[in-house]
Amino acid sequence: QRLKNDREIVLAAVSQDGWALEYTSSELKYDREIVLAAVTKRGSALQFASQELQNDREIVLAAVTQRGLALIFASQQFKNDRGIFLTAVTQNGHALEYGSQEIRNDREIVLAAVTQSREALRFASAELKNDREIVLA
Repeated sequence: QRLKNDREIVLAAVSQDGWALEYTSSELKYDREIVLAAVTKRGSALQFASQELQNDREIVLAAVTQRGLALIFASQQFKNDRGIFLTAVTQNGHALEYGSQEIRNDREIVLAAVTQSREALRFASAELKNDREIVLA
């Protein structure tokens, strides 16, 4: 229990394996430096961060840079964030599935998603599914 609250030990642990954030004290899940270190190492550790930090754009961007699908653990406010989505789909095209209709109809984002994974085309808007350049990407 004492180790879960020791900031120095926790920072070292999440720097080695971001998943260690799961076993950290609730208090340290609000610590920006610790959470940033965790999601930089393992993006999906975002699910263990405080809600406050799941609302932090820099934290979410670091998470989706490491693992595009970490987007599912980000707060709702990022579901229309073009920069977050472009980063996420560049890492994993399947992240397009979690975008709003506006995101799924964004040509640049869909092209990046399909370039990363051809299967991502199924998450594009109907209009872009018929776009020759995207289909051939």
